[in-house]
Amino acid sequence: MALADWQPDGPIRLWIGFGAGGGTDTQGRALAKELGERQGWTVIPENKGGNDGAVMSSQLKSVEPDGQTLGFSIETTYTFTTIGNDNLSPEDFTYITTTAGSQLAIIVRASEGWTSLEDIQAAAEGGTDIVWANWGPQVQAVSELVARKLGISVNHLSTKGGRGAMDALMAMDANVAWGGGAQRALVDAGELLIVASGEDRPLDQAPDAPTLHDIGIDLTLGYRFVIVGPAGMDDEVRTTIADAVAEILNDPESETRKFIEKQYPPEPVVQSGDALTEHILATYEANVELMKTFAE
Repeated sequence: MALADWQPDGPIRLWIGFGAGGGTDTQGRALAKELGERQGWTVIPENKGGNDGAVMSSQLKSVEPDGQTLGFSIETTYTFTTIGNDNLSPEDFTYITTTAGSQLAIIVRASEGWTSLEDIQAAAEGGTDIVWANWGPQVQAVSELVARKLGISVNHLSTKGGRGAMDALMAMDANVAWGGGAQRALVDAGELLIVASGEDRPLDQAPDAPTLHDIGIDLTLGYRFVIVGPAGMDDEVRTTIADAVAEILNDPESETRKFIEKQYPPEPVVQSGDALTEHILATYEANVELMKTFAE
């Protein structure tokens, strides 16, 4: 793939919108390494976790749009967390490329003996306090919707990313959590269990678990990981970075691709340019309308 003429003038800072050890962090660091190896760029990853990527993004929007500082987060940072946020707007950013899709799921500890949402409902009705670990406002809002659908009350625990939610489960600080992909190894090991899918389809690790649609909630929470820059980035800069990332993700021997195929199967999800921007803005508008129904 031929890349455009733009080259960075010094190191590129890659700000990761979630804490260390999760899927966003692992992807970001793998991409930084392979961009250096393939393009000769120096890419320095740095975690700036908090509030579903909003902490990182609030800093990113104010830097120069020269391609020297990028953000790596998830789409909901820009399509949901920006709703009603006086400090952030979807128009504050240049959307460069996506990398992968989520494996969003409702997770419990296998040791609880729960294998379904109905088991959680029964436990709550029997007096068990349900503590639900969430990493952002969107998944917390949907946690509340699921709880209302089940006719139970839950307490919400905020965590830093999906890894933080898994840590909360394993430490017994929570007994239910959303996982976006960080749960995979622990599910494979039999320590955690998927009881529902937040995607528009069942998940490969739990093909019999219902989706939100199956339980009467007309929502899909699945998201994609996305690289962004501040608004006003030159098209040549955006295209060069997007092409360099696509070259990595399209290579079957790429370590980043191998990680995505394992953690977020079946393969990378790449969308860039104007199509990505239009998708982000349209999803934001749809979420604004959705939140109006919550308020009714």
